[in-house]
Amino acid sequence: EHAGPKNAGIGTFGPLALLFGGAGAYWNIQRYRREEAEKALNGGVEGDAAHVSQEAGAGRPSLGGSWRLMDHHAKYVTDKDFLGQWQLLYFGFTYCPDICPNELIRMRAILDGLDKDPATKEKVLPLFVTIDPKRDGPAQLKSYLSDWHPRLLGLTGQQEECDAAAKAFRVYWSKSQLGPDPMDYLIDHSVMFYLVDPKGKFVDYYAPNATTENITERISKAIAEFR
Repeated sequence: EHAGPKNAGIGTFGPLALLFGGAGAYWNIQRYRREEAEKALNGGVEGDAAHVSQEAGAGRPSLGGSWRLMDHHAKYVTDKDFLGQWQLLYFGFTYCPDICPNELIRMRAILDGLDKDPATKEKVLPLFVTIDPKRDGPAQLKSYLSDWHPRLLGLTGQQEECDAAAKAFRVYWSKSQLGPDPMDYLIDHSVMFYLVDPKGKFVDYYAPNATTENITERISKAIAEFR
C-alpha cells in the first residue's frame, strides 16, 4: 500500500527489488511477507479454511489483550473502556490509497447488514486503529473516518502504543523509506477484521476473501451464542 510519505522496512530484499525489478517486484515481496504473516496467524492454513479448522476444534489463536490508545476526540482510552459491547477492529492508516478504503467500504456493509436485524442492531462498535500515528493524529482520524460510518471510532497514540496494540492482534506491517524526506515512505500491512466480545475476549477474525454477507452471518451467530 502506498502512503504518501514513512519509516524503513525494505530489509534485505528491498534494495535489490527496487534496483532490479522496480516497484512491482518490491510489492510482490511485501505481499508475500504479508501473506506469510497472515498464514502464520491462521496456523499455517490459508483463507476461510482456517476458520473451518478452528470450528472443527483446532482452537482459536490467542489474540487481543490490554492496550491504551487515544481516540479521535483526543481522549485516552483502554480496552477496559469498551467492556460491555462488541467491537470490530481494523488496523490501517488514513493515507492508504486503496486497500484501507476498500476495507472500510466492506466494514460499512457489514455494519449495515447487522443493523438491519433488531437482534444485532447497533450492537457492534467499529474501531479503526492506526498503524501510522505520525500522520494520523486525532483530528486527522476524526475528519477521515466521518466519511465512512457514524459509529466508527479512530484510535491513535504514541508509536509504541500503536505498535503494542498491533502486536497484540499479530498485525503485520512494514514501513519503507523512499527518500530523504522523513514523510516519504510506504506501508504494507496485514488486512483483517477482528471481533471482540463484551467481555473483552477475542472471538474471530475475517480475512479479505470472506464476503461481507459471510462475515455478517458469523458475527450474528457469535452474538446469538454469547453467554
